[in-house]
Amino acid sequence: MKEYPSFPELQVDENGYMKSFSVDEPVEYKEFFDKYGFVVIRDVVTDEECSISHDEIWESLRAQDYGIDRNEPKTWSEEHWPKSICRRGGFMGKFPYWKRMNNLKKTFVAVQPQAWKNRENVKIYNALSIVLETKRLWGSIDRYGIMRPTQKELDIDEDWSTKEQWLHWDLSPFHFGTSAAGYAPKQDIDVEALRKDYGGLRIQAMINLVDCPITTGGFHCVPGFHHHFFEWRDENINDYGSREEIKRRNFIEVPDDDEMRNHIVRVPMPKRSLLIWNSMLPHGNFPNTSAKEFRMVQYIKMIPVDDAREFEPAIRATDFEKSQWFPKNYELTQLGKRLYGVEEWPEENLDEK
Repeated sequence: MKEYPSFPELQVDENGYMKSFSVDEPVEYKEFFDKYGFVVIRDVVTDEECSISHDEIWESLRAQDYGIDRNEPKTWSEEHWPKSICRRGGFMGKFPYWKRMNNLKKTFVAVQPQAWKNRENVKIYNALSIVLETKRLWGSIDRYGIMRPTQKELDIDEDWSTKEQWLHWDLSPFHFGTSAAGYAPKQDIDVEALRKDYGGLRIQAMINLVDCPITTGGFHCVPGFHHHFFEWRDENINDYGSREEIKRRNFIEVPDDDEMRNHIVRVPMPKRSLLIWNSMLPHGNFPNTSAKEFRMVQYIKMIPVDDAREFEPAIRATDFEKSQWFPKNYELTQLGKRLYGVEEWPEENLDEK
């Protein structure tokens, strides 16, 4: 096994949360992101927006099982919990693969207006545009995430914890294909060119809708490992990367015996904050071990229009009808129309939002 260099130690604040930045510190948070491969930015959404998002999550849960009650812990058991909630990471609904998105009325997305408002949030867009160094972006159509408290004090003989030590990439080190969650595949893609060279930054992000201390479970990663991404690829491509179950996948699990697992760091974050991470950074979720607190987040991604490579907006791969995609009476902002491919971005970056 390769022994990697020591990774830099990270700071936590007086509340036990990972060091974070104000939305008004773009130079500082971009520098942190470049060094560690992730960054936390405070106060991108309001308490009210978080509260409405909580309601949407619970409404989506109740729509699948009327026995669920947010105030009654016994109804959070496997008897009532929807099977569509990913047991590994708490993702709500099926993987948002483009072929499943030709009519969003079949998903939670079409009845979640606050989730759409969060996707169009100007502070979030600005932060991602700074990290990606362009204002011309396309956004993903992704999901809420929820992780239940483990409820060890209840007389319920069930274990619904999410996976321990879950570590992966949504970007293959071996052929550079990226997870297509929330996007559509680009037409006439040059697959060989994509396999030959990884030429652009890919990022992922999530909004923390509740306080996420260590006990509530959440995001972990190997800080700084994105600097070793290509080195790891070269060392593993003829062994792990040559396995049939690995070499064609865009989602790659880190081997259980890999040295990088000794450097996993948990990233506790406050409510209202945004986490952005480099897709070359090995990452995952760790379980919620609290007795009463839920972890609630919303996932989001954006890609540069001028370096989309393998993707385009999901809307463009369908016979788009507004009534099948958006909540009733919902109107995209000018920014939203551009982010989701309803309108073209102008050639020049504009200050208009």
